[in-house]
Amino acid sequence: MEIIICSLLVIVLIVFGMTVSASFLTGALAFLFWTNQSMGAVASTAFYALERSTLLAIPLFMLAGGLMEAGGIAEQLINFCAALLKKIKGSLGATIPLASMFFGAITGSGTATVSALSTIMLPRLTKMGWDKRYTGALLAAAAPLGYMIPPNMNAILFSVVADVSVSALFLATVIPGIIWGIGYIVLNRFIYPKWFDPEIEHRTLEEEAKERADASGKTAEINSIAIVEETYWAGVWRTFKSALPALIMPVIIFGGIYSGIFSPSEAGAVSGIYALLIGIFIYRRLKLKNGLAVFTRNGMSLGGFMFILPMVHVLSRYLVLEGVPQSIASGISTVTTNPVIIIMLIDLVLVIAGFFLDAGVLILIITPMLIPTAKMIGLPMTQLAVMMFVCVGIGTVTPPMAMNLFITSKASHVPVSDMIKPLIPMLLFVCIPILLLVTFIPQLSLWLPQMIMGIKL
Repeated sequence: MEIIICSLLVIVLIVFGMTVSASFLTGALAFLFWTNQSMGAVASTAFYALERSTLLAIPLFMLAGGLMEAGGIAEQLINFCAALLKKIKGSLGATIPLASMFFGAITGSGTATVSALSTIMLPRLTKMGWDKRYTGALLAAAAPLGYMIPPNMNAILFSVVADVSVSALFLATVIPGIIWGIGYIVLNRFIYPKWFDPEIEHRTLEEEAKERADASGKTAEINSIAIVEETYWAGVWRTFKSALPALIMPVIIFGGIYSGIFSPSEAGAVSGIYALLIGIFIYRRLKLKNGLAVFTRNGMSLGGFMFILPMVHVLSRYLVLEGVPQSIASGISTVTTNPVIIIMLIDLVLVIAGFFLDAGVLILIITPMLIPTAKMIGLPMTQLAVMMFVCVGIGTVTPPMAMNLFITSKASHVPVSDMIKPLIPMLLFVCIPILLLVTFIPQLSLWLPQMIMGIKL
């Protein structure tokens, strides 16, 4: 009873605005005080939570993503995606999920993906007649593709908690992530006309064509479609060449990891150096000023994370010591022994938790509590991780803790409430089906790591 009340205290404190790290420390100290236990182990538990070499990959990949963003890589990737999808109806909208997948292969972060793409895609699509409510909702919904396509920051956290191979987790999300992205592209094809004004696009294209004609001294008449300067494949080839340095980066990272040349943590360092060289010498957008800003911004983000992780670990340790995970497994087994029902209950718990908890907090707290239940029904830890990542993604676009919606709302100056209507079809027809697929078709998550790594999961 004490641990349940203290856990609820943590949630209440977070809702009322206390910092996450202080909320979890308060909950842990309240529990120790209530149960008359010694507080001597709090400091050592917090310290050893950070003594994991695997965690070193997080700041290194964060830094690489920041350097890539500052170096202009996001814009090059978006141009390449737009050229690839040019012949699809609603191609500009479809560019968002595809660009999120490409950018995720570099940053490993959903937050970094939605932040970078919002600043570029929102003005571009608004100018072409797309409703900002729809664009903001699609950017937020596609942001989880930023970590479903590895590297995956959430996978690193999960591996620390559940003692699972980071390399296996990276591979496990690839197929679900690709299916998730394709789902958005298909859905966009059918619903975009409601949120798109072709007359605005027509006028914009004519104005741009006229400006190009005037700039080149031409007085040729502008036709109704505007001047077409290159063929489809010429556009794809041109943008591919510009984005090639960025597209090579995932090949270097994963080729090095799965060939055994370097570990995931070392891959983070390699990606950071590569991003620095590309930004300075190839795209030439990374200067001293914005480069230092990347280091400062990532240092601040990492500092917050390094406060949260040990405090969460303190409370989760006492949850485990008090036998809460085992009690949950025993309680579920008394209600039902049907694996299908138990897996659906796990999904329900994860989705509801995602409404209120940040991704990192959810993984660090909920994972230890679900491990005994998963083992009881024979659910592989790798599959549980992918289920959790999908639920985390759903949580980032479902209030009250809808971080991705908050980011796109700020960038588009559209209230979160106005983005709910276009978001609903994305949740119903893409997000929920993806969750059911990874839940009930284990090989979507297990096949690729089993094939490449030759291990049984």
